[in-house]
Amino acid sequence: MARRVAPLVLLLLASCAGPRPPVIGPDVTPHPGEAWFAYRAASLGITEQEARARDADLPTAGPPAEGTLDLTVAREAAALWRDVCAACHGLEGKLEGAPPMEPKPKVWGTFGVRMGFLFGGDKMRAGIYRSIAEGKRAPDGQVTMPGWGAALSREQLWGLVQHIEGL
Repeated sequence: MARRVAPLVLLLLASCAGPRPPVIGPDVTPHPGEAWFAYRAASLGITEQEARARDADLPTAGPPAEGTLDLTVAREAAALWRDVCAACHGLEGKLEGAPPMEPKPKVWGTFGVRMGFLFGGDKMRAGIYRSIAEGKRAPDGQVTMPGWGAALSREQLWGLVQHIEGL
């Protein structure tokens, strides 16, 4: 009996990762910098100033409340991942198609790091957010990943965290 249950339990635990990223077409382009606030304001039917205030209210030490990040943010994160992050991490987070480099970028997905039932949580999400925002450096001080906190909004950064969780 235990031999029959173990594979089922493993399958269930493996499927407890985050939501799958949305499938986007080539016509979806990211909106880095100031362009995000105009785009986001239009998507919500608010002013750019309200969009900025809304973004400034998002936390940086832990993920925003459930439901804060909508489909617009998910599509934006998918476009950012495809057009920016995949150059180093690969489209599926597995370094496929990425140039060889040392140290190797973080591998995400099935056989890399995957957030789910037994692994991850808000502490890990906050760490990923911080890594994207601040970048990473090797012990010798060499930049191994640039920081994106000055180019992306908090909402976009959290969208990327959510995107990574679904890889």
